[in-house]
Amino acid sequence: MTSTLKTLFSILPLTVFWALPLAAGLIVAFSFSFDRSAWTDLLSHPQFWPALRLSLFSGTASLVLSVPLAFWIAAGFHKPDTLHGLMGGFLALPHLAFAVGFGFLIMPSGLLARAVGTAAGWAVPPQWITTQDPPGLSLVAVLVLKEVPFIVWLIAGIMAQRDFAQMMKAQFRIGRSLGHGNRSIWLRVFAPQILQRMRWPLLVVWAYGATVVDVALAIGPTQPPPLAVLVWFDLNNVDQTLNARGTAGAMFLTAMLAVIATLAWELARLLVPVVKRFIVRGPTAGVAPLWNGKTILCLFAAIYGLTGLMLAIMSISPLWPFPDLWPTQFRVAAWAEFFAAPAPMVNSLSFAAGSTFLALTLAVAWFETMHEKFDRYLLASAGAALVLPALLIADGQYLLFLRLGLNGTWAGVFLAHLTPVFAYVFIVLKGPYRAFDPRFRSVSLGLNASAMRFWAAVKMPLLKPVLLSAAAIGVGVGVGQYVAVQLVASGRHSTLAIEAVTLASGGSRQLLAVYSLALMAIPLLAFVLASRFERSWP
Repeated sequence: MTSTLKTLFSILPLTVFWALPLAAGLIVAFSFSFDRSAWTDLLSHPQFWPALRLSLFSGTASLVLSVPLAFWIAAGFHKPDTLHGLMGGFLALPHLAFAVGFGFLIMPSGLLARAVGTAAGWAVPPQWITTQDPPGLSLVAVLVLKEVPFIVWLIAGIMAQRDFAQMMKAQFRIGRSLGHGNRSIWLRVFAPQILQRMRWPLLVVWAYGATVVDVALAIGPTQPPPLAVLVWFDLNNVDQTLNARGTAGAMFLTAMLAVIATLAWELARLLVPVVKRFIVRGPTAGVAPLWNGKTILCLFAAIYGLTGLMLAIMSISPLWPFPDLWPTQFRVAAWAEFFAAPAPMVNSLSFAAGSTFLALTLAVAWFETMHEKFDRYLLASAGAALVLPALLIADGQYLLFLRLGLNGTWAGVFLAHLTPVFAYVFIVLKGPYRAFDPRFRSVSLGLNASAMRFWAAVKMPLLKPVLLSAAAIGVGVGVGQYVAVQLVASGRHSTLAIEAVTLASGGSRQLLAVYSLALMAIPLLAFVLASRFERSWP
Protein backbone atom coordinates (compact mmCIF):
# COMPACT_ATOMS: atom_id res chain seq x y z
CA MET A 1 0.00 0.00 0.00
CA THR A 2 1.43 3.37 -1.03
CA SER A 3 1.87 6.20 1.46
CA THR A 4 -0.98 8.15 -0.19
CA LEU A 5 -3.38 5.23 0.18
CA LYS A 6 -2.30 4.76 3.78
CA THR A 7 -3.01 8.41 4.51
CA LEU A 8 -6.44 8.19 2.90
CA PHE A 9 -7.15 4.98 4.79
CA SER A 10 -6.47 6.87 8.02
CA ILE A 11 -7.90 10.33 7.34
CA LEU A 12 -11.01 9.61 5.27
CA PRO A 13 -12.92 7.41 7.77
CA LEU A 14 -11.84 9.62 10.66
CA THR A 15 -13.04 12.71 8.83
CA VAL A 16 -16.39 11.21 7.81
CA PHE A 17 -17.31 9.54 11.09
CA TRP A 18 -15.82 11.91 13.66
CA ALA A 19 -14.25 15.18 12.50
CA LEU A 20 -17.03 16.35 10.16
CA PRO A 21 -19.94 15.67 12.58
CA LEU A 22 -18.02 17.52 15.30
CA ALA A 23 -16.85 20.49 13.23
CA ALA A 24 -20.02 20.89 11.18
CA GLY A 25 -22.16 20.62 14.30
CA LEU A 26 -20.21 23.41 15.99
CA ILE A 27 -20.48 25.58 12.88
CA VAL A 28 -24.25 25.02 12.69
CA ALA A 29 -24.68 25.82 16.38
CA PHE A 30 -22.63 28.98 15.95
CA SER A 31 -24.67 30.05 12.92
CA PHE A 32 -27.94 29.58 14.81
CA SER A 33 -26.77 31.64 17.78
CA PHE A 34 -27.17 35.05 16.11
CA ASP A 35 -30.85 35.43 16.97
CA ARG A 36 -30.97 38.78 18.81
CA SER A 37 -34.38 38.10 20.35
CA ALA A 38 -33.10 34.77 21.71
CA TRP A 39 -30.23 36.55 23.47
CA THR A 40 -32.61 39.16 24.85
CA ASP A 41 -34.90 36.45 26.20
CA LEU A 42 -31.93 34.59 27.66
CA LEU A 43 -30.42 37.54 29.52
CA SER A 44 -33.83 38.64 30.81
CA HIS A 45 -34.76 35.19 32.11
CA PRO A 46 -35.48 35.59 35.84
CA GLN A 47 -33.38 32.50 36.72
CA PHE A 48 -30.49 33.20 34.35
CA TRP A 49 -27.99 34.91 36.66
CA PRO A 50 -28.65 32.72 39.73
CA ALA A 51 -28.35 29.68 37.45
CA LEU A 52 -25.05 30.95 36.08
CA ARG A 53 -23.69 31.41 39.60
CA LEU A 54 -24.69 27.85 40.47
CA SER A 55 -22.93 26.46 37.40
CA LEU A 56 -19.71 28.33 38.07
CA PHE A 57 -19.85 27.42 41.75
CA SER A 58 -20.36 23.69 41.12
CA GLY A 59 -17.53 23.50 38.59
CA THR A 60 -15.05 25.61 40.55
CA ALA A 61 -15.80 24.25 44.02
CA SER A 62 -15.58 20.64 42.87
CA LEU A 63 -12.21 21.25 41.19
CA VAL A 64 -10.76 23.21 44.12
CA LEU A 65 -11.73 20.42 46.51
CA SER A 66 -10.79 17.53 44.23
CA VAL A 67 -7.21 18.48 43.38
CA PRO A 68 -5.82 18.61 46.98
CA LEU A 69 -7.65 15.38 47.88
CA ALA A 70 -6.26 13.65 44.80
CA PHE A 71 -2.69 14.68 45.61
CA TRP A 72 -3.18 13.65 49.23
CA ILE A 73 -4.21 10.17 48.10
CA ALA A 74 -1.40 9.92 45.53
CA ALA A 75 1.21 10.88 48.14
CA GLY A 76 0.26 7.85 50.20
CA PHE A 77 1.19 5.29 47.54
CA HIS A 78 4.73 4.34 46.57
CA LYS A 79 3.64 2.19 43.62
CA PRO A 80 1.86 4.31 40.98
CA ASP A 81 0.99 1.23 38.90
CA THR A 82 -0.99 -0.18 41.83
CA LEU A 83 -2.74 3.14 42.36
CA HIS A 84 -3.48 3.45 38.65
CA GLY A 85 -5.12 0.03 38.67
CA LEU A 86 -7.14 0.73 41.79
CA MET A 87 -8.72 3.77 40.19
CA GLY A 88 -10.21 1.64 37.41
CA GLY A 89 -12.92 0.38 39.73
CA PHE A 90 -13.90 3.93 40.69
CA LEU A 91 -13.86 5.16 37.10
CA ALA A 92 -16.05 2.28 35.95
CA LEU A 93 -19.07 3.72 37.79
CA PRO A 94 -20.85 6.32 35.60
CA HIS A 95 -21.54 9.72 37.13
CA LEU A 96 -25.30 9.33 36.73
CA ALA A 97 -25.51 5.92 38.42
CA PHE A 98 -23.35 7.15 41.28
CA ALA A 99 -25.47 10.30 41.67
CA VAL A 100 -28.65 8.23 41.96
CA GLY A 101 -27.13 5.84 44.50
CA PHE A 102 -25.54 8.66 46.49
CA GLY A 103 -28.90 10.42 46.56
CA PHE A 104 -30.51 7.29 48.02
CA LEU A 105 -27.72 7.24 50.61
CA ILE A 106 -28.02 10.84 51.87
CA MET A 107 -31.72 11.62 51.37
CA PRO A 108 -33.78 12.27 54.54
CA SER A 109 -35.00 8.65 54.49
CA GLY A 110 -31.68 7.26 53.29
CA LEU A 111 -29.33 4.85 54.98
CA LEU A 112 -27.33 7.53 56.83
CA ALA A 113 -30.48 9.13 58.30
CA ARG A 114 -31.76 5.67 59.28
CA ALA A 115 -28.53 4.88 61.10
CA VAL A 116 -28.72 8.16 63.05
CA GLY A 117 -32.48 7.79 63.55
CA THR A 118 -32.17 4.31 64.98
CA ALA A 119 -29.66 5.55 67.56
CA ALA A 120 -31.61 8.74 68.33
CA GLY A 121 -35.07 7.16 68.37
CA TRP A 122 -36.51 9.12 65.46
CA ALA A 123 -39.94 8.02 64.26
CA VAL A 124 -40.04 10.08 61.05
CA PRO A 125 -37.35 11.23 58.61
CA PRO A 126 -35.66 14.53 59.51
CA GLN A 127 -36.60 17.68 57.63
CA TRP A 128 -33.19 17.92 55.98
CA ILE A 129 -32.64 19.10 52.43
CA THR A 130 -29.78 16.81 51.50
CA THR A 131 -30.53 16.30 47.82
CA GLN A 132 -31.40 18.98 45.28
CA ASP A 133 -30.46 21.55 47.93
CA PRO A 134 -30.57 25.20 46.75
CA PRO A 135 -26.80 25.87 47.18
CA GLY A 136 -25.97 22.77 45.13
CA LEU A 137 -23.80 21.17 47.83
CA SER A 138 -25.03 17.65 47.04
CA LEU A 139 -24.13 18.20 43.38
CA VAL A 140 -20.65 19.39 44.39
CA ALA A 141 -20.25 16.34 46.65
CA VAL A 142 -21.07 13.96 43.80
CA LEU A 143 -18.68 15.75 41.46
CA VAL A 144 -15.86 15.64 44.02
CA LEU A 145 -16.41 11.95 44.73
CA LYS A 146 -16.25 11.20 41.01
CA GLU A 147 -13.52 13.64 40.00
CA VAL A 148 -10.98 12.71 42.68
CA PRO A 149 -10.47 9.15 41.34
CA PHE A 150 -10.07 10.52 37.82
CA ILE A 151 -7.44 13.05 38.93
CA VAL A 152 -5.66 10.39 40.99
CA TRP A 153 -5.68 8.17 37.89
CA LEU A 154 -4.03 10.98 35.92
CA ILE A 155 -1.42 11.59 38.63
CA ALA A 156 -0.62 7.88 38.87
CA GLY A 157 -0.26 7.69 35.09
CA ILE A 158 2.27 10.53 35.13
CA MET A 159 4.16 9.04 38.06
CA ALA A 160 4.31 5.65 36.33
CA GLN A 161 6.16 7.06 33.31
CA ARG A 162 9.69 5.72 33.43
CA ASP A 163 11.52 9.01 32.96
CA PHE A 164 9.32 10.84 35.45
CA ALA A 165 9.58 8.04 38.02
CA GLN A 166 13.37 8.07 37.85
CA MET A 167 13.38 11.86 38.15
CA MET A 168 11.09 11.69 41.21
CA LYS A 169 13.41 9.22 42.97
CA ALA A 170 16.44 11.44 42.37
CA GLN A 171 14.60 14.60 43.44
CA PHE A 172 13.29 12.89 46.57
CA ARG A 173 16.80 11.90 47.63
CA ILE A 174 18.08 15.41 47.00
CA GLY A 175 15.18 16.96 48.92
CA ARG A 176 15.74 14.67 51.90
CA SER A 177 19.45 15.45 51.92
CA LEU A 178 18.59 19.16 52.07
CA GLY A 179 16.42 18.63 55.15
CA HIS A 180 12.95 18.59 53.53
CA GLY A 181 10.31 16.16 54.76
CA ASN A 182 8.16 14.19 52.34
CA ARG A 183 5.29 16.68 52.75
CA SER A 184 7.57 19.54 51.74
CA ILE A 185 8.96 17.58 48.79
CA TRP A 186 5.47 16.81 47.51
CA LEU A 187 4.28 20.40 47.84
CA ARG A 188 7.42 22.12 46.53
CA VAL A 189 8.84 19.65 44.01
CA PHE A 190 6.40 17.00 42.80
CA ALA A 191 3.04 18.84 42.76
CA PRO A 192 4.16 21.78 40.53
CA GLN A 193 5.65 19.42 37.95
CA ILE A 194 2.60 17.14 37.90
CA LEU A 195 0.17 20.06 37.72
CA GLN A 196 2.11 21.44 34.76
CA ARG A 197 1.34 18.23 32.87
CA MET A 198 -2.32 18.18 33.92
CA ARG A 199 -3.48 21.61 32.81
CA TRP A 200 -5.77 20.44 30.03
CA PRO A 201 -7.29 17.47 31.89
CA LEU A 202 -8.07 19.75 34.83
CA LEU A 203 -9.73 22.17 32.43
CA VAL A 204 -11.88 19.28 31.18
CA VAL A 205 -12.82 18.42 34.78
CA TRP A 206 -13.77 22.03 35.53
CA ALA A 207 -15.79 22.45 32.34
CA TYR A 208 -17.64 19.19 32.98
CA GLY A 209 -18.56 20.22 36.52
CA ALA A 210 -19.86 23.59 35.31
CA THR A 211 -21.92 22.18 32.42
CA VAL A 212 -23.08 18.74 33.56
CA VAL A 213 -26.76 18.02 32.88
CA ASP A 214 -27.69 14.44 33.78
CA VAL A 215 -26.10 14.49 37.25
CA ALA A 216 -27.62 17.92 37.93
CA LEU A 217 -31.05 16.62 36.93
CA ALA A 218 -30.67 13.68 39.31
CA ILE A 219 -29.33 15.43 42.41
CA GLY A 220 -28.77 19.14 41.68
CA PRO A 221 -30.89 22.13 42.74
CA THR A 222 -34.11 22.92 40.92
CA GLN A 223 -35.15 26.48 41.86
CA PRO A 224 -33.10 27.70 40.16
CA PRO A 225 -31.25 24.87 38.46
CA PRO A 226 -27.71 25.26 37.12
CA LEU A 227 -27.51 27.15 33.85
CA ALA A 228 -26.76 23.97 31.88
CA VAL A 229 -30.07 22.47 33.05
CA LEU A 230 -31.91 25.70 32.24
CA VAL A 231 -30.48 25.59 28.71
CA TRP A 232 -31.32 21.90 28.47
CA PHE A 233 -34.99 22.55 29.20
CA ASP A 234 -35.08 25.13 26.41
CA LEU A 235 -33.41 22.80 23.91
CA ASN A 236 -35.98 20.07 24.65
CA ASN A 237 -38.98 22.37 24.38
CA VAL A 238 -41.31 22.04 21.38
CA ASP A 239 -41.40 25.83 21.05
CA GLN A 240 -38.83 26.94 18.45
CA THR A 241 -38.44 30.28 20.19
CA LEU A 242 -37.27 28.49 23.33
CA ASN A 243 -35.03 26.25 21.22
CA ALA A 244 -33.33 29.38 19.89
CA ARG A 245 -32.92 30.67 23.44
CA GLY A 246 -31.38 27.32 24.37
CA THR A 247 -28.86 27.60 21.53
CA ALA A 248 -27.96 31.11 22.68
CA GLY A 249 -27.60 29.78 26.23
CA ALA A 250 -25.24 27.01 25.14
CA MET A 251 -23.13 29.54 23.25
CA PHE A 252 -23.12 31.94 26.21
CA LEU A 253 -22.04 29.18 28.59
CA THR A 254 -19.21 28.23 26.23
CA ALA A 255 -18.04 31.83 25.88
CA MET A 256 -18.23 32.40 29.64
CA LEU A 257 -16.11 29.31 30.36
CA ALA A 258 -13.57 30.42 27.75
CA VAL A 259 -13.29 33.89 29.29
CA ILE A 260 -12.94 32.57 32.84
CA ALA A 261 -10.38 29.96 31.76
CA THR A 262 -8.33 32.66 30.02
CA LEU A 263 -8.46 34.92 33.07
CA ALA A 264 -7.46 32.02 35.32
CA TRP A 265 -4.56 31.22 33.00
CA GLU A 266 -3.31 34.81 33.18
CA LEU A 267 -3.78 34.89 36.96
CA ALA A 268 -1.71 31.71 37.28
CA ARG A 269 1.08 33.36 35.30
CA LEU A 270 0.99 36.38 37.62
CA LEU A 271 1.23 34.09 40.64
CA VAL A 272 4.34 32.30 39.35
CA PRO A 273 6.72 34.51 41.41
CA VAL A 274 4.70 33.82 44.57
CA VAL A 275 4.80 30.08 43.89
CA LYS A 276 8.54 30.22 43.26
CA ARG A 277 9.12 31.98 46.57
CA PHE A 278 7.15 29.25 48.33
CA ILE A 279 9.09 26.51 46.53
CA VAL A 280 12.51 27.83 47.47
CA ARG A 281 11.52 28.47 51.08
CA GLY A 282 12.69 25.89 53.55
CA PRO A 283 13.73 23.37 54.43
CA THR A 284 10.57 22.12 56.12
CA ALA A 285 11.15 18.86 57.92
CA GLY A 286 7.46 18.09 58.45
CA VAL A 287 6.51 14.58 57.46
CA ALA A 288 3.01 14.00 56.13
CA PRO A 289 1.51 10.81 57.55
CA LEU A 290 1.15 8.71 54.41
CA TRP A 291 -1.57 6.58 55.95
CA ASN A 292 -3.88 9.61 55.73
CA GLY A 293 -3.98 9.30 51.95
CA LYS A 294 -4.85 5.62 52.21
CA THR A 295 -7.50 6.45 54.79
CA ILE A 296 -9.13 8.91 52.40
CA LEU A 297 -9.07 6.30 49.65
CA CYS A 298 -10.68 3.79 52.01
CA LEU A 299 -13.36 6.38 52.82
CA PHE A 300 -14.03 6.83 49.10
CA ALA A 301 -14.24 3.05 48.68
CA ALA A 302 -16.72 2.84 51.58
CA ILE A 303 -18.92 5.56 50.05
CA TYR A 304 -18.85 3.83 46.67
CA GLY A 305 -19.66 0.50 48.31
CA LEU A 306 -22.58 1.97 50.29
CA THR A 307 -23.82 3.65 47.12
CA GLY A 308 -23.90 0.34 45.28
CA LEU A 309 -25.51 -1.34 48.29
CA MET A 310 -28.25 1.29 48.39
CA LEU A 311 -29.00 0.76 44.72
CA ALA A 312 -29.17 -3.00 45.23
CA ILE A 313 -31.48 -2.70 48.25
CA MET A 314 -33.75 -0.11 46.63
CA SER A 315 -34.12 -2.28 43.52
CA ILE A 316 -35.81 -5.09 45.48
CA SER A 317 -37.56 -3.29 48.35
CA PRO A 318 -41.06 -1.94 47.60
CA LEU A 319 -41.59 -1.18 51.30
CA TRP A 320 -38.89 0.14 53.62
CA PRO A 321 -40.40 1.87 56.67
CA PHE A 322 -38.34 4.52 58.45
CA PRO A 323 -36.18 4.16 60.56
CA ASP A 324 -35.63 0.43 59.86
CA LEU A 325 -32.08 -0.31 58.74
CA TRP A 326 -33.30 -3.20 56.62
CA PRO A 327 -36.38 -3.50 54.38
CA THR A 328 -39.32 -5.58 55.54
CA GLN A 329 -40.26 -6.84 52.06
CA PHE A 330 -38.38 -7.93 48.99
CA ARG A 331 -39.79 -8.06 45.47
CA VAL A 332 -38.19 -8.52 42.06
CA ALA A 333 -41.05 -6.90 40.16
CA ALA A 334 -38.86 -3.99 39.05
CA TRP A 335 -36.25 -6.39 37.67
CA ALA A 336 -38.98 -8.32 35.85
CA GLU A 337 -40.21 -5.07 34.31
CA PHE A 338 -36.66 -4.17 33.30
CA PHE A 339 -36.01 -7.48 31.53
CA ALA A 340 -39.45 -7.39 29.90
CA ALA A 341 -38.35 -4.27 27.98
CA PRO A 342 -34.68 -4.93 27.09
CA ALA A 343 -34.41 -2.23 24.38
CA PRO A 344 -32.57 0.34 26.57
CA MET A 345 -30.00 -2.25 27.68
CA VAL A 346 -29.50 -3.59 24.15
CA ASN A 347 -29.18 -0.07 22.74
CA SER A 348 -26.68 1.00 25.38
CA LEU A 349 -24.58 -2.11 24.79
CA SER A 350 -24.64 -1.80 21.02
CA PHE A 351 -23.91 1.92 20.90
CA ALA A 352 -21.15 1.75 23.53
CA ALA A 353 -19.46 -1.35 22.10
CA GLY A 354 -19.85 -0.25 18.48
CA SER A 355 -18.55 3.28 19.03
CA THR A 356 -15.63 1.96 21.11
CA PHE A 357 -14.64 -0.55 18.44
CA LEU A 358 -14.76 2.07 15.71
CA ALA A 359 -12.88 4.57 17.90
CA LEU A 360 -10.11 2.04 18.53
CA THR A 361 -9.93 1.21 14.82
CA LEU A 362 -9.73 4.87 13.81
CA ALA A 363 -7.11 5.66 16.45
CA VAL A 364 -4.89 2.68 15.58
CA ALA A 365 -5.18 3.47 11.87
CA TRP A 366 -4.10 7.04 12.58
CA PHE A 367 -1.09 6.01 14.65
CA GLU A 368 0.01 3.42 12.09
CA THR A 369 -0.26 5.64 9.02
CA MET A 370 0.30 9.24 10.16
CA HIS A 371 3.52 10.87 11.32
CA GLU A 372 3.66 11.88 14.97
CA LYS A 373 4.02 15.56 14.07
CA PHE A 374 0.36 15.60 12.98
CA ASP A 375 -0.86 14.28 16.32
CA ARG A 376 -1.08 17.75 17.82
CA TYR A 377 -3.88 18.72 15.42
CA LEU A 378 -6.00 15.69 16.23
CA LEU A 379 -5.16 16.04 19.92
CA ALA A 380 -6.40 19.65 19.86
CA SER A 381 -9.64 18.50 18.19
CA ALA A 382 -10.11 15.70 20.73
CA GLY A 383 -9.46 18.15 23.56
CA ALA A 384 -12.05 20.54 22.13
CA ALA A 385 -14.59 17.71 22.02
CA LEU A 386 -14.10 17.24 25.77
CA VAL A 387 -13.55 20.84 26.94
CA LEU A 388 -16.46 22.38 25.03
CA PRO A 389 -19.80 21.96 26.84
CA ALA A 390 -21.67 18.84 25.76
CA LEU A 391 -24.73 21.05 25.36
CA LEU A 392 -23.10 23.05 22.56
CA ILE A 393 -21.83 19.99 20.68
CA ALA A 394 -25.12 18.14 21.13
CA ASP A 395 -27.21 21.11 19.98
CA GLY A 396 -25.03 21.60 16.92
CA GLN A 397 -25.17 17.93 15.96
CA TYR A 398 -28.93 17.88 16.51
CA LEU A 399 -29.43 20.84 14.17
CA LEU A 400 -27.02 19.32 11.63
CA PHE A 401 -28.51 15.82 11.73
CA LEU A 402 -32.00 17.31 11.48
CA ARG A 403 -31.10 18.68 8.06
CA LEU A 404 -29.38 15.46 7.01
CA GLY A 405 -32.28 13.27 8.06
CA LEU A 406 -30.20 11.48 10.70
CA ASN A 407 -32.21 12.44 13.78
CA GLY A 408 -34.02 9.49 15.22
CA THR A 409 -31.87 7.01 13.27
CA TRP A 410 -29.43 4.43 14.61
CA ALA A 411 -26.62 6.03 12.58
CA GLY A 412 -27.26 9.48 14.07
CA VAL A 413 -27.27 8.20 17.66
CA PHE A 414 -24.13 6.17 16.93
CA LEU A 415 -22.28 9.23 15.65
CA ALA A 416 -23.39 11.17 18.73
CA HIS A 417 -21.78 8.45 20.88
CA LEU A 418 -18.62 8.38 18.78
CA THR A 419 -17.79 12.06 19.35
CA PRO A 420 -16.73 11.78 23.02
CA VAL A 421 -15.72 8.12 22.85
CA PHE A 422 -13.07 8.67 20.17
CA ALA A 423 -11.73 11.73 21.99
CA TYR A 424 -11.12 9.73 25.17
CA VAL A 425 -9.73 6.69 23.33
CA PHE A 426 -7.30 8.79 21.29
CA ILE A 427 -6.02 10.71 24.31
CA VAL A 428 -5.53 7.51 26.33
CA LEU A 429 -3.70 5.74 23.48
CA LYS A 430 -1.51 8.56 22.22
CA GLY A 431 1.30 8.49 24.79
CA PRO A 432 1.84 4.71 25.04
CA TYR A 433 1.35 4.09 21.33
CA ARG A 434 3.86 6.73 20.25
CA ALA A 435 6.31 5.57 22.93
CA PHE A 436 6.50 2.08 21.39
CA ASP A 437 10.14 1.14 20.78
CA PRO A 438 10.84 1.34 17.00
CA ARG A 439 13.67 -1.17 17.33
CA PHE A 440 11.11 -3.97 17.45
CA ARG A 441 10.03 -3.03 13.93
CA SER A 442 13.64 -2.94 12.75
CA VAL A 443 14.14 -6.52 13.96
CA SER A 444 10.94 -7.66 12.25
CA LEU A 445 12.07 -6.09 8.98
CA GLY A 446 15.31 -8.05 9.25
CA LEU A 447 13.20 -11.19 9.59
CA ASN A 448 11.18 -10.22 6.50
CA ALA A 449 7.90 -9.85 8.44
CA SER A 450 5.12 -7.81 6.88
CA ALA A 451 3.74 -4.77 8.65
CA MET A 452 0.44 -6.52 9.37
CA ARG A 453 2.15 -9.62 10.77
CA PHE A 454 4.39 -7.45 12.94
CA TRP A 455 1.41 -5.56 14.32
CA ALA A 456 -0.60 -8.71 15.05
CA ALA A 457 2.24 -10.83 16.44
CA VAL A 458 4.42 -8.26 18.21
CA LYS A 459 2.99 -4.78 18.58
CA MET A 460 -0.59 -5.60 19.56
CA PRO A 461 0.43 -8.07 22.33
CA LEU A 462 2.88 -5.54 23.77
CA LEU A 463 0.29 -2.75 23.64
CA LYS A 464 -2.49 -5.05 24.85
CA PRO A 465 -2.87 -3.46 28.33
CA VAL A 466 -3.32 0.08 27.03
CA LEU A 467 -5.60 -1.06 24.19
CA LEU A 468 -7.84 -2.91 26.63
CA SER A 469 -7.81 0.02 29.06
CA ALA A 470 -8.80 2.39 26.27
CA ALA A 471 -11.59 0.00 25.27
CA ALA A 472 -12.92 -0.17 28.83
CA ILE A 473 -12.85 3.62 29.13
CA GLY A 474 -14.59 3.95 25.77
CA VAL A 475 -17.39 1.62 26.86
CA GLY A 476 -17.79 3.53 30.12
CA VAL A 477 -17.98 6.85 28.29
CA GLY A 478 -20.40 5.48 25.70
CA VAL A 479 -22.80 3.99 28.22
CA GLY A 480 -22.98 7.23 30.21
CA GLN A 481 -23.89 9.50 27.28
CA TYR A 482 -27.12 11.41 27.79
CA VAL A 483 -27.30 14.95 26.42
CA ALA A 484 -26.43 14.34 22.77
CA VAL A 485 -28.22 10.99 22.67
CA GLN A 486 -31.45 12.40 24.08
CA LEU A 487 -31.52 15.16 21.47
CA VAL A 488 -30.46 13.13 18.44
CA ALA A 489 -32.51 10.05 19.34
CA SER A 490 -35.71 12.16 19.20
CA GLY A 491 -37.56 9.65 21.36
CA ARG A 492 -37.00 6.74 18.97
CA HIS A 493 -34.03 5.11 20.67
CA SER A 494 -33.93 4.75 24.43
CA THR A 495 -30.82 3.99 26.47
CA LEU A 496 -30.13 3.22 30.11
CA ALA A 497 -29.00 6.79 30.75
CA ILE A 498 -32.14 8.28 29.19
CA GLU A 499 -34.40 5.99 31.20
CA ALA A 500 -32.50 6.67 34.44
CA VAL A 501 -32.76 10.46 34.08
CA THR A 502 -36.46 10.18 33.21
CA LEU A 503 -37.13 8.05 36.29
CA ALA A 504 -35.03 10.38 38.47
CA SER A 505 -37.36 13.24 37.53
CA GLY A 506 -40.28 11.31 38.98
CA GLY A 507 -41.03 7.61 38.86
CA SER A 508 -40.60 4.29 40.58
CA ARG A 509 -37.57 4.33 42.88
CA GLN A 510 -37.26 0.57 42.46
CA LEU A 511 -37.07 0.86 38.70
CA LEU A 512 -34.68 3.83 38.96
CA ALA A 513 -32.36 1.71 41.12
CA VAL A 514 -32.55 -1.16 38.62
CA TYR A 515 -31.63 1.07 35.67
CA SER A 516 -28.83 2.66 37.68
CA LEU A 517 -27.42 -0.76 38.56
CA ALA A 518 -27.56 -1.77 34.91
CA LEU A 519 -25.87 1.50 33.99
CA MET A 520 -23.16 0.63 36.49
CA ALA A 521 -22.80 -3.01 35.47
CA ILE A 522 -21.74 -2.51 31.84
CA PRO A 523 -18.63 -0.33 32.46
CA LEU A 524 -17.69 -2.41 35.50
CA LEU A 525 -17.86 -5.57 33.40
CA ALA A 526 -15.76 -3.87 30.73
CA PHE A 527 -13.03 -2.99 33.24
CA VAL A 528 -13.10 -6.50 34.77
CA LEU A 529 -12.79 -8.13 31.36
CA ALA A 530 -10.00 -5.76 30.37
CA SER A 531 -8.11 -6.60 33.55
CA ARG A 532 -8.64 -10.33 33.02
CA PHE A 533 -7.60 -10.32 29.36
CA GLU A 534 -4.51 -8.26 30.16
CA ARG A 535 -3.16 -11.26 32.07
CA SER A 536 -4.44 -14.10 29.92
CA TRP A 537 -4.65 -13.06 26.26
CA PRO A 538 -2.93 -13.70 23.98
